[in-house]
Amino acid sequence: MNFINSLPMWMILVPILVMALIASVAGYRYGRRHIEAGTHSNISGLRASTIGIVALLLAFSFSMTSSRFGDRSRTVLEEANSIGTCYLRAGLLDNPARDRIRNALRTYTDSRLENYQKGVDSKEYRRTTLAMHAALDELWSGVEQAVHQDQERARVSVIVPAANDVIDLSGKHSWSDHNQMPAPVVFLLAATIIIASVLIGQSLAESGQRHIGLWLALNILLVLVIFVILDFDRPLRGLIRMNQAPLVDVRESMQ
Repeated sequence: MNFINSLPMWMILVPILVMALIASVAGYRYGRRHIEAGTHSNISGLRASTIGIVALLLAFSFSMTSSRFGDRSRTVLEEANSIGTCYLRAGLLDNPARDRIRNALRTYTDSRLENYQKGVDSKEYRRTTLAMHAALDELWSGVEQAVHQDQERARVSVIVPAANDVIDLSGKHSWSDHNQMPAPVVFLLAATIIIASVLIGQSLAESGQRHIGLWLALNILLVLVIFVILDFDRPLRGLIRMNQAPLVDVRESMQ
């Protein structure tokens, strides 16, 4: 997890908004100074090209993070399905392996849900992550016990591939939570917004009026776009949260 994504959102957005507003004022004053000095030249083509690049970068970043959000949501569903399948197949085994596997799946699901709910706390995140790993170790130990007890019954139940799916999807889930936008890309987006703000200020200088409301509206809109882009990439601490209903449902079915 890079340090940008570990920061509270306001510590990222407020500095960007402040710098964007300062950039707008600087662009306005720069434009007015050149107009009053009679050295102003038409740069509308350059301005349009730059704004187009800013829009392209924002659109690309939005598409990338929203796509990852969708992938994470699908992973939750796949993981819940694999847990439910493994739980049912464990019912074809004899005790004590059956109860050992089912108890491990219950513990793992509880820890996974707790990890999502309390993941913003680094200590709780580490604790629940260790609990999940311990539950997966217990799950595999139960599978080994089932194979040693009765290989034919274990083969018929297909418990080995079912347990493998749970373990594999757990790793995929954890990896997807940490597959976030690199810090250099965030800095690039912030820089493009500041440059766009300079051009907005310079453009307003040509009109001869400040249009304070328009300044604020445009800069806040750009920062809100950054907010949504970053929030899509914060599965454990953002305002846009993934739906955990599949895991909740499968946990209720394992009573």
